[in-house]
Amino acid sequence: MFASGDKVVSGSDDRSVKVWDLKNMRTPITMIRTDSGVNRLSVSQTKNIIAIPHDNRHIRLFDLNGVRIGRVPRTNRMGHHRMVCCTAWNDASTNCNLFSCGFDRQVLGWHVGTTTQ
Repeated sequence: MFASGDKVVSGSDDRSVKVWDLKNMRTPITMIRTDSGVNRLSVSQTKNIIAIPHDNRHIRLFDLNGVRIGRVPRTNRMGHHRMVCCTAWNDASTNCNLFSCGFDRQVLGWHVGTTTQ
């Protein structure tokens, strides 16, 4: 997945997500460790947030520097009831800017807000 600028984000079965610079593909800029293999992810082009769907019904959110922003859903009572299989960003929307679908046959819309300091 291409992120903003000259950065590429990749996932792997070795439970890592790596952010690469296109000019220097020898070593990654950032490496994110997860608890399961990552074979699907999505990147917001405007917010520079990586969304990683997991088999445990959660979506983990990271920035391009590898800092964990949070997870969706924040409680276990809402969200998917089975594995999340895909995420997609809609940067043009202000209400729902992250969509997810799962093996529970649901498509859910999420509002992921970022704060600037």
